[in-house]
Amino acid sequence: MKRELNIFFTTTISSSLKKLSEDTKPTWGTMTAKKMLIHLMQSSKMMHLGNAKLVIKEKHIKKAIAFLYTNKPISRGIEIPKDISYNFNDGIAEDIEELNAEQWLLFQKKHFTHHLSQFGLL
Repeated sequence: MKRELNIFFTTTISSSLKKLSEDTKPTWGTMTAKKMLIHLMQSSKMMHLGNAKLVIKEKHIKKAIAFLYTNKPISRGIEIPKDISYNFNDGIAEDIEELNAEQWLLFQKKHFTHHLSQFGLL
């Protein structure tokens, strides 16, 4: 798994993003290419700035973490809760659970795969 994650983060993302332009249209959803990149950067900052928390209610956490270890993709059309704050100094929410480093990488791989696929880059 470690080798697969390394290839994804060192090769797959950069080769996919080389095919992206400001005019690239999504195959589904309403995000623009620019908004998708900002969204992925915000998600990455959450992991690197000490806010390594998943916005999931505690009663769903075991199922959500188990999902990270599957080959199932993130579903299309998931809405981000409007009350999520992107102020990285203040944290995200109160009723959340922390992920370990491996789980964050698995989440980011699924998340990047979801959006790169959304724009036909994978």
